Amino acid sequence: MSENDLSTFFNAKKIGIVGASNKFGKVGYDVVHNLSQFGYPGEIIPINPRDKEIQGYKAYKKLADYPGTIDLVFISIPPKYVNPIIDEMGELGIKHVVIITAGYKEVGVEGAQLERELGEKLKKYGIRCIGPNVVGILDAHTPLNGSFASRMPLKGNLGFISQSGALITGILDWSVNEGMGFSKFISVGNKLDIDETDLIEYLGEDDDTHAIMAYLESINKGPQFIDVCRKVSKKKPIVVIKSGASNAGARAASSHTGSLAGTNTAYNAAFEKAGVLRADTIQQLFDSAMAFSSQPLPKGNNVCIITNAGGPGIIATDASEFAGLNLAHMSADTMEELRKILPPAASVYNPIDVLGTGMSKEYDDTMRISLLDENVDMLLIIMTPQGMTEPVKTAQAIIDNHKRHPDKPIAAAYMGGVDLEEGAKLLKENGIPCFTFPERAISSLLGLYLYSEIQKMHLDLETTPVFDVDKERVAEIIESVINKGRVTMLGSEAIAVAEAYGITTPTTETCFTVNEAVKTANKIGYPIVMKITSPDIIHKTDIKGVVIGVKTDEDVKFEFTRMMDAARKFYPESRVIGVDIQAMSNVGREIIMGTSQDPQFGHLIMIGSGGVYANYTKDIQFGLAPLSDREAHKMFAGTKIHKILQGVRGEEPSDINTTVNTLLRISQLVTDFPEILELDINPLFVFDEGKGVSAVDVKITLDKERILRRE
Repeated sequence: MSENDLSTFFNAKKIGIVGASNKFGKVGYDVVHNLSQFGYPGEIIPINPRDKEIQGYKAYKKLADYPGTIDLVFISIPPKYVNPIIDEMGELGIKHVVIITAGYKEVGVEGAQLERELGEKLKKYGIRCIGPNVVGILDAHTPLNGSFASRMPLKGNLGFISQSGALITGILDWSVNEGMGFSKFISVGNKLDIDETDLIEYLGEDDDTHAIMAYLESINKGPQFIDVCRKVSKKKPIVVIKSGASNAGARAASSHTGSLAGTNTAYNAAFEKAGVLRADTIQQLFDSAMAFSSQPLPKGNNVCIITNAGGPGIIATDASEFAGLNLAHMSADTMEELRKILPPAASVYNPIDVLGTGMSKEYDDTMRISLLDENVDMLLIIMTPQGMTEPVKTAQAIIDNHKRHPDKPIAAAYMGGVDLEEGAKLLKENGIPCFTFPERAISSLLGLYLYSEIQKMHLDLETTPVFDVDKERVAEIIESVINKGRVTMLGSEAIAVAEAYGITTPTTETCFTVNEAVKTANKIGYPIVMKITSPDIIHKTDIKGVVIGVKTDEDVKFEFTRMMDAARKFYPESRVIGVDIQAMSNVGREIIMGTSQDPQFGHLIMIGSGGVYANYTKDIQFGLAPLSDREAHKMFAGTKIHKILQGVRGEEPSDINTTVNTLLRISQLVTDFPEILELDINPLFVFDEGKGVSAVDVKITLDKERILRRE
């Protein structure tokens, strides 16, 4: 059995419960009671040093007293007593444990120390652990309820992973009322060993699970999470709601890229790269789940809406457009057929309004005709309670039409309460997602469409372009910067790094004295550009630290002295090193590119509108390194500046291909040299199509902590 085979947690034949109790209200009571009450087919082995019998089962004082092999152990005792149990498991060769016990790192320093010691013991014995601080685990197919949750999920095909135990108990209760079935509920708690990545990998191979839902507050292993999800999402949808999405916790950054990338940005980029659908709310998470549990994937994003009320039809139309779904254009033949079976006052245009007088026959005929239209990829049925409405008969008509067209997903919005309750119930029982309002129905259809697009991408087959670059030159520059006790490169050093990776740059040299600046300006040739060089002055233009078009030796002397004085006056604590002398570049469209290092997922790559207003326009897109060619093109296409560069109002198109090529070279650079903490190119001038680009201002900061670890 491989280390990542977690099947024992769900199909164990013999389960020991340490802390098993006869006392109602104890977690140990609930675990034994739930295993028994909900039909666990294996052997239940209570462990209790005082009682000889627990809820009708023979109890043992310790694990070693049981005359046989135990597959899985649940622990529910105070944390200070847990570690000796792990020692006992190690001696007995028991390799799987669910630690329900709380009181670890979530309560403070003492608990954190206990958790560290627990982790060391688990590694020592090779024991796989879910927890600590969990509700437990539930499998509706085994069946197994190894938790203190009071309910068992209905048997279904949705797997749910949650970092919140309370969310599990709430959703369990709600799902039974909604008729939603699950394969497994898994509480991960403190994730000392087994985490969301392990469980997604396991559920990806689980025949009982067709879709994976998760509520996460953090992700333990960023790169591994992405790799696993890219493989699993090819076979099964993964929908995640990630809490803590605000930018309040964003790390202070010294670069444009870092300051523009909040904590939420990295997760968005990671989920997109991994093929994970991100839900913004719990409701959205389970709206998608309802559709994934029973509906096919659509061939496209064209939705047909059938309603018996105009207002809800318009609301659904708006919701579709806002979500990125198209209103299907019905063919002339379809509309002609609809005119034959609907009253003259009905609308045969999408949304199709069968009017308030519409009965089950009108709905049935309209669905039958619409689903035959090749322009229709999915169907939304809206019903409001009118005097002639037939909720149950219409529900049966929806079910029958879905059976006739199993390749086209259908969702319903039964907009009412008591009058529509029986019909809505019938739909849910037959696998048709049914909601009270049309917006939620659209949300469920959107999830299906987005996942269909993920499947088309073949994420697992994507390759990252590799360019012929001068890695040795970059390594030498980084070593030189480190040896000089700096983490921020001079402008000339950063330019040299860019050149080594095939990024076009103007000639640049850092000068430390006035005479050196004059000599360099003459060597490069007038006119030149002058820029103040300081690792602490990010926005040079605020102190007129960039001067373009300097033409004479006297001007060089004047500007050098003025810049140095201004920097020391307005930034007295800053390290002012000198002035960069740079060859003049032709002016093109201004793009910003850059990277910043996210501690969880690695390097975030950014592209967008550049120049001095980059921080204000925030016309930017992010991705995670290493970028594939598709990802780079998609990032750039998501910016407003991309449309401008294609050519507007008679302007010539710009060199988009070289721009994307530059983005990919930056991605390769930071992948090859992870010690680069931040990199900014602003501006990158983009010239007319076929004429390339020029990186006129490059900033690179190294990761001090990584450098220290390397030493």
